[in-house]
Amino acid sequence: MNTSVLEKPTTTEVIHQSWSWRKKLGFRFVFSFFGLLVFPFPLYYIPYSYKVVLKYYYQGLEWIAVQVGKHGLNLGPDFKNISNGSGDTTYDWVYMGTLLMIAVLITSVWSLLDRKRLAYQKLYRWLLMLVSLYLMRYMFSYGLSKVFYLQFQAPNLERLFQTYGHSSPMRLMWTFMGASQTYTVFAGAAEVLAGFLLIFRKTRTFGALVTFGVMFNVFWMNMSYDIPVKLFSLQLVVMGLWVAYADYPRLLAVLVSQKNNLPLSGHQPLFARLRNRRILAGVQLVLISYVLYLGISYRIKARTNYYAPDRTKPVLYGIYEVKKFIKNGQPSLPLLTDTTRWRRLLIDYPKRVSVMGMNDRFIRYAAKTDTLKKQLILNTRKDIANKYTLAYERIGKDLKLSGILQKDTLEIHLKHYPEEHFSLLNRGFHWINELPYNRYKEEKRWWPN
Repeated sequence: MNTSVLEKPTTTEVIHQSWSWRKKLGFRFVFSFFGLLVFPFPLYYIPYSYKVVLKYYYQGLEWIAVQVGKHGLNLGPDFKNISNGSGDTTYDWVYMGTLLMIAVLITSVWSLLDRKRLAYQKLYRWLLMLVSLYLMRYMFSYGLSKVFYLQFQAPNLERLFQTYGHSSPMRLMWTFMGASQTYTVFAGAAEVLAGFLLIFRKTRTFGALVTFGVMFNVFWMNMSYDIPVKLFSLQLVVMGLWVAYADYPRLLAVLVSQKNNLPLSGHQPLFARLRNRRILAGVQLVLISYVLYLGISYRIKARTNYYAPDRTKPVLYGIYEVKKFIKNGQPSLPLLTDTTRWRRLLIDYPKRVSVMGMNDRFIRYAAKTDTLKKQLILNTRKDIANKYTLAYERIGKDLKLSGILQKDTLEIHLKHYPEEHFSLLNRGFHWINELPYNRYKEEKRWWPN
């Protein structure tokens, strides 16, 4: 029904519009499936209540998913949920399939018990608001992590020496994003913008379209670079599209038919009384403010974390090229076949050092620097009981190490190598480029002879 902008129907008139059986069936499924995905949001932010819900709700769904995997899909008696940073594990796919089956079951029972219902306008609006706020939460989460330059960071010292060919597609993408703080912040700002637009009912459609756009790009990057967040990014894409679909008659009228009289927006007030609207707006304001406070304060603190951009750098921070390597009193020539000789020493983090061998493989040591005794104390991750002490001496920016490491007496002379020599770090931005800067030049070597 096309309605003049100046003659909008009342809430009562909208509620009593009858839906087709297909629309009712589709809504029941969407409500059931999205409800399973979204819940227990926004109980995330209510202390103690969330812990109780989390314990019984998530553990209950996890138990069902594990039973489906073990007995329904014959994935073996050891099938379980293993948290390892991937969102696309076998369990995750089984879990998502389990939610779909539960949603179908709920839809079937609901359709049998509620056959006479004319429409679900009120419930539809509640679901639109809930899904919009849920999307807002994740747009703020992902967006702020990029704006504060935390999700993607500048390539660390090891990454600078890893070749393209030996880099995984995911690491290549992470490096590509982190190499440009400007682009990373821009991408995050787009997600934060989507989050803000989703807050307000009158801008919610635009916010959903922005969400769909940015998350569709994220989804395809995940697909293209084999990043294991495919399921969740697709979920956000679908939710964004669904929220925008609520206004598809108006979008169609504006973009295609260009009618003067626009259909009624799908994002209508939940309450007819102004007092109830103000109460709801107040509750939303408290929730949104708390979400932003937690998101921003956490990321300000996270800037100084171990791997973060503002971390405290170790005293011996830097890249050092081995110029002389003496093992057990005998100088070792820089032969590529010598797997015990060091090629470079990378000191990037306070409690870790990386040794790059002649074969370009890395050996990582846990490290502690004693600035009073001028000692570097190392141990391997697999052998934390045995610690090896190397005395260090600073010679300008260069370094000399001496001591016993794993039964070998070493004396190592290292020359400092400035990070500014890397084109990835020193190129910068240029409005004018007489030539495309995408080629190697003979006079600009990666490493001096």
